[in-house]
Amino acid sequence: MAVPSRKLNIGVVGLGRMGQRHALNILHHVPRARLHSVCSVAPHEIQWAKDHLQPEGVIIFSDYDQMIRMKGLEAVVIASPTALHVEHTLAAVEQGVHALCEKPVTTDLSSMRGLVEVAETSPNTKVMVGFVRRFDEQYQAALQKIQEGAIGDPIIVRSQGAEKLDKSGFFIEYARQSGGIFVDTVVHDIDLTLSFLGEDIKPKALWATGLIVHHHELKDCQDADNAVGVVEFWGGRIAHYYHSRTTAHGYDNCTEIIGTKGKISINLVPHSNRVQISNSSGIVQDATPGWIDRYREAFVTELNQFTDAILEGKKLPLRLESAYSGLHIALALQESLRTGRKIEFDENGVRRE
Repeated sequence: MAVPSRKLNIGVVGLGRMGQRHALNILHHVPRARLHSVCSVAPHEIQWAKDHLQPEGVIIFSDYDQMIRMKGLEAVVIASPTALHVEHTLAAVEQGVHALCEKPVTTDLSSMRGLVEVAETSPNTKVMVGFVRRFDEQYQAALQKIQEGAIGDPIIVRSQGAEKLDKSGFFIEYARQSGGIFVDTVVHDIDLTLSFLGEDIKPKALWATGLIVHHHELKDCQDADNAVGVVEFWGGRIAHYYHSRTTAHGYDNCTEIIGTKGKISINLVPHSNRVQISNSSGIVQDATPGWIDRYREAFVTELNQFTDAILEGKKLPLRLESAYSGLHIALALQESLRTGRKIEFDENGVRRE
């Protein structure tokens, strides 16, 4: 009789939309993991856990310190509010509990540097940031093609993330605490850029601009609902980002990598399926409704690879230092958006004042 393989006991802190998705994925789609426990301070999230998770034997906490000290807990997925990410991650590392933290880890670069340094002094406790697009099969296939030399040397990345207009009011409250459009959303594209062009690549100069088209409340926090950013890297490479929170047709997320011998295009037309309707209105095809639908399988892949790395003692698929570099660029773009100023860096990526 085959001996059953050991399962990793994982907890989830924060049971908003993201935390619920992680919890259900661990419960149903990560065969080498067991959903050990969950934690939230919100009464409606606790009730959701009682309805959906408690019948499966999942332990429910309203106190994170109690949860993180619970015997048997080996790893935690941190989907709490951004302001608590560093605190919760450091508490996990202190207890020897591995951590997968949602982005942005923080909106403060010094806090991120502190987390990197703590993680480096605790090499047996793994810490990873949840940049889910790296685990999407289309982006993974693109990276493989680049590594195989299919387009020569990659020199330009053009990436877009356009989200459907939310008129419910939820977005405004979220945006006020998100750190801004570059820190909250473009940071995904920055992370992809580092994976395509090289994680050690350094910014040379960057600038950003934006508009407020629908969400005029964003003026109070000096943010935008449509923004463009350009980053020039040392070594003659460029990244161009366009992000919107006001599209009419759905979630429109696409990327192109231009090389010296060709280009790779990913999801240029955001189809949700391959069904087309041709009639007097023309040719119609449904668009992807939202980012959760677009990256449904990538969230599962991310958790599976995180679990495998811990159980097998392998390196994580995403370096924490790379997340620091991405946040460094995102925060500078956000500042450029606010001030209208171009920001420059020396060859070590250190900002020129």
